[in-house]
Amino acid sequence: MIRVRPLAAVAVLALAGCAAPGDRPGQGDGAGLDALVDRLGQASSATYTAVYALGTGEMATVVSAPPRTATISGDDRLIVGPDGVTLCQDGACSRPPGAADAPGGTGIVTPEQVRAMVSAAAHLPGVDVAMSTATFAGREALCADVHGLSDFTVCVTADGVLASFRGDGEITLELTRLTGSADASLVG
Repeated sequence: MIRVRPLAAVAVLALAGCAAPGDRPGQGDGAGLDALVDRLGQASSATYTAVYALGTGEMATVVSAPPRTATISGDDRLIVGPDGVTLCQDGACSRPPGAADAPGGTGIVTPEQVRAMVSAAAHLPGVDVAMSTATFAGREALCADVHGLSDFTVCVTADGVLASFRGDGEITLELTRLTGSADASLVG
């Protein structure tokens, strides 16, 4: 299983509750961040298969067949659904005790994690945001380059699929292929 250090996510999520509800970034585009949050919210109900190139040179696949999502890297698979988390490694599957959310270090940042980071950035004072668009796997995506408490760049397709993420240079993924279908057998 690919191991990465999601320090950027932890730092932003830890401080997400520190801003007052009406606060906006000091500079940048709060409306653009709100649009990204809305897009990322669509991911949990979208059916798709996304293939990502990771910054490590490896590939990972996300199969979303609501209400379950599987992240597959090599022979390892992490399945997240309404009944919890299942981790499959070396041909054996288990449920981490007490795990309600995906554990860290899966090698890929989830739309839910990115949504929390973007939402926090939208409400933290002193955050600079630059909005743009880019194309990934033939799909146009809305992007935000966020600087402040933690620096990250995120791009999301119109249907809520995470297209690209780079956080403090440590977590990197880029969408290379996207289809609007999912093999339900891969999600448990």
